[in-house]
This record gives sequence, structure tokens and C-alpha cells, in this order.
Amino acid sequence: MIQTAQELKRAEVQGEHISISEEQLILAIDKAVKAVQGAATVLDFSIHKSTNQIMVKVLERDTGKVVREIPPEKMLDFVAKLWEMAGILVDKKV
Repeated sequence: MIQTAQELKRAEVQGEHISISEEQLILAIDKAVKAVQGAATVLDFSIHKSTNQIMVKVLERDTGKVVREIPPEKMLDFVAKLWEMAGILVDKKV
């Protein structure tokens, strides 16, 4: 089992297939989130219902105010509407 970043890098260079457990993945994501969060900000992850895309909101820690959305929710809403319209056009042609 690979335990360090150096071992992982060496295995990747040698072309080995690396499989990780779900627990390792969750721990790695948690560590990355903690590294990215600042003293004044918090990250909020969610799934956009219509597109099933991951959204990240950067929130002010004290107020909860949204500082930034990645990608913007309005953009995902727009994409979902386009998909819906394209589906309607395809359904009507058939």
C-alpha cells in the first residue's frame, strides 16, 4: 500500500495503476479543502439538481455571505434550460 507522496509519484512514473480506497479519497479531499479554506472563508460543496454538476460556494466565515460560486449557479441553470429545450426539440422531431 502506498503511504507517501514520494511512493505515489514513483509508482505513477513507472506506469503502475494506483487504486485507492474510498476512505483514502475522502481523507485526501478533506485535507485539500482544509488547505484551501482561509481564516475568513469557508467552502460549501453541493450538487446542482438539474445538471448533477458539483458546485463550490466560497462563503464568508462570519456572515455566511456568498463571496464566489464555482461554477456560477445561474450558468448551471442556463445549461439545464438549454438541455431541456434541446430535449423538447428532439422529442418533437421523432
